[in-house]
Amino acid sequence: MKKAIAVFFILIATAAHATTYAGRPLVAALRDLQSRGLKLIYSDDVVRPDMMVSREPRETQPRRILDELLREHDLRVEPGPRDTLLIVRAVPAATSVATVAKRETPHMPVALAEIVVTPSRFTMLTDAPAGGTFLDREDVRRLPHLADDVYRAVGRLPGAATTDVSARFHLRGGVQDEVLVLVDGAEIHDPFHVKDLYRAFSTIDAEAVGSVDILSGGYPVEYGGRMSGVVDIATLAPQETRTEAGIGLLNTRVLSQGTFGQGRGAWLLSARRGYLREVLQLIDSSNQLDPRYYDLLGKVQWMLGTRGVASAHVLAARDRLHFREDTGHAQSNHADEYFWINLRGSVFPRLFAQSVLSLGTLSKDRTGAYDEFGSQRGMLDERRSTRIVSWKNDLTFDVTPRDSLRFGATATSTRARYDYEGSARVTRSWFELGAPPRDAIRSAHLRPDGRELSAYVADRVRLSDRLVVEAGVRAQSESWTPDGVHLDPRVHVAWAPGASTAVRVAWAVVHQPQRIDELQVEDGVTAFDEAQESVHRVIGIEHHFARGVDTRLEVYDKSIRHVLPRFENVYDNLVLFPEFRPDRMRIAPSRSHARGAELLVRSDASRPLSAWFSYSLANVTDEIDGRDVARAWDQRHAATFTLNYHRGAAWNFNVAGTWHTGWPTTPILAHLSNGSIVSTLGPRSAARLPAYRRVDLRATRSFRHIDLFLELFNVLNQSNVTRVESFNFDVDRNGNVNPHPVTESAIGVIPSFGVTWRF
Repeated sequence: MKKAIAVFFILIATAAHATTYAGRPLVAALRDLQSRGLKLIYSDDVVRPDMMVSREPRETQPRRILDELLREHDLRVEPGPRDTLLIVRAVPAATSVATVAKRETPHMPVALAEIVVTPSRFTMLTDAPAGGTFLDREDVRRLPHLADDVYRAVGRLPGAATTDVSARFHLRGGVQDEVLVLVDGAEIHDPFHVKDLYRAFSTIDAEAVGSVDILSGGYPVEYGGRMSGVVDIATLAPQETRTEAGIGLLNTRVLSQGTFGQGRGAWLLSARRGYLREVLQLIDSSNQLDPRYYDLLGKVQWMLGTRGVASAHVLAARDRLHFREDTGHAQSNHADEYFWINLRGSVFPRLFAQSVLSLGTLSKDRTGAYDEFGSQRGMLDERRSTRIVSWKNDLTFDVTPRDSLRFGATATSTRARYDYEGSARVTRSWFELGAPPRDAIRSAHLRPDGRELSAYVADRVRLSDRLVVEAGVRAQSESWTPDGVHLDPRVHVAWAPGASTAVRVAWAVVHQPQRIDELQVEDGVTAFDEAQESVHRVIGIEHHFARGVDTRLEVYDKSIRHVLPRFENVYDNLVLFPEFRPDRMRIAPSRSHARGAELLVRSDASRPLSAWFSYSLANVTDEIDGRDVARAWDQRHAATFTLNYHRGAAWNFNVAGTWHTGWPTTPILAHLSNGSIVSTLGPRSAARLPAYRRVDLRATRSFRHIDLFLELFNVLNQSNVTRVESFNFDVDRNGNVNPHPVTESAIGVIPSFGVTWRF
């Protein structure tokens, strides 16, 4: 590995000599500028292969060099999606912009490598709004989302199922751990705070994010290992030196960014400290739960001559949870630390390379005991740690302007430690009345280690001005699982029947093996299982109507084989030590299925009054003993809306709503036996909770250097049932026992606020 890294450094260093642009094709000059940090989009109809640079630019900064190069050929730059720069023809003085825009709108308006061939993609948090962006940075800032958490904004996307208390989400019926998370090219495991209860917040500051791509199905071959979705995060690209400090209801934050070395270097640093403990005590002065958490995100980058960029990154998060009362005590500590180096650049004009070398360390300590009035008691002592070293390489080679080849490989070395001792005794449970006491004893001391290798290749071909096809295959294997090599073939097609319509189709096989840190020792599992296999079929149609209205309709089908058995608490997940609770069940489907349709309608967000609406129809089931059983987060119908009004640059008001059918729940069966009530679990997911509805409000006021917001979560104070807490039983005159669920509702109106000062 060291030799290969040295070779890559040599390639970058060889390309880092001073570049002369005069006499070279304009396309080659643009490639150099891309390697220096500019994100350029252009078509071969606009930047033709025969365009040459006749004179050497006088400017020294990449952005100014670009303008000078383009002026020579009557080209200019417009803002594009995801912080990109769109190269278009300059507008003649005697012609209106509207006329030229209409005439110059091509069917595939970007370079081949930039064409989106994948359906089910949403882009967020870019600085410049564009047609490919679902929510730009200002849209996200205006949208009500508790604690300004980017994951809670993602939770409003079509196909996402969320709860009020957790920032995690289910994508198109998948389990929450089926989402791949990347930050600047490095894979991040479980990036959440308060992991022992509900993962309430993500560990990534939204204001440090430059863009987010969310893919919920049929994604390309460069993404592997997780079978329901991808969250691909790129941090900010600093353009100026500035600092901002913010304080809100749940955290304080400081973010600093800037440049140095005459613009060749840049830095970004974000630090946050949460105080959920203080908020809980404000709500309930008797609260004994004490969660504390911190996170740090930073990077430093430097241009290597004119063709390469090197950057060093860090992401660290710490959590501590203390709890003590008469019924028990608990203490846990989490520490996640990632360090990585990202090297990227053009080895030569048609070949772009990126290499990421990363080190991650994860640790978890958990101890405690509980005794709930004699009905159940338990104790545990758990120690876990994981170390991950990974080297990932991605290359893109433009064979011709109509044929682009991508290939890459990843090698990972990892080891983990599991030390778990726990025991519990359940004397009495309201859904097992009449059952004898039940004991559980768990002990595991394991030291797994191993290597993971993966590689992929994909070819993207423009068959015509309206049709692009991409086909590829991914191979992956892990030494600690019983599988061999997984092969994931994938095909994507993008067709533009007209200038305002795009059709995208995807078929993909995605395997998800267990990571080495995902062994379920807390539930008595001590061996790794075979990888799950998911097949995605997606078709999406997008159309742009007049007056700035965009629509998207997608239909998907996702089937899963070799489903990994999972453990769920049928009624309550929000408890300490859930693995020992009496409602903990093992769910082992023979296969699973998710199918549905999603509709999104959105108006022009740049107008004073704008809105978007989404509706999802879904059916998410597990096949258990030959019967289709709804998963616990199955929501057949779901709808979200947002209505936004901004008055100038100072005031903004946003109303957002969420509605979905109630999630499945399991009823109780009961009868009399010798004068005593005996209860058992009924058919799984045979009943449903009431429908969920919520409306949130956010008002924002901006000054020159200060932004203020006030937010009301659940402004209509809807009493949404979130779980069944217990059951009451009554016996009628015929001796029949009728169980009546005692439900718990979500919290009522929650006010939130935030102040950000930029200087």
